[in-house]
Amino acid sequence: MAVALIAGAQEEGKEELMELWARLLANAMDPSLNTVRHSFIATVKNMDPVDAVVLRYIHEENITHVGRGHTPEGVGMTGTANIATVIGRRSDEVEVSLRHLQDLLFFDYVNNSWYANATSREFLRACYPEVRPE
Repeated sequence: MAVALIAGAQEEGKEELMELWARLLANAMDPSLNTVRHSFIATVKNMDPVDAVVLRYIHEENITHVGRGHTPEGVGMTGTANIATVIGRRSDEVEVSLRHLQDLLFFDYVNNSWYANATSREFLRACYPEVRPE
């Protein structure tokens, strides 16, 4: 697994994605963690830099679901426009990123909202083991 992670990281030129590669590699090398799945390697290869930025924001803010547009913020919820404002991107970019992350099986889309699922939680645990999302 470490060889695949190193190979993927060497091919990456985008800073936002290099951080994910480094975090996954550190996890894979730590025998007390080692929660990296082979599917996570393929997933990072298919991510765009803005996907990593959106995913990191969702992780840092403990977001469990994201609505479309301006959504009243509450515990674990926000909207695409709210995220866009904070990360300095257009709302459409955030929505496209969420759709792409949904295609990568990180989110389920129900009733005009994206909901973090087990795949996103496990990926985030692998990338950010210092914080254990529920």
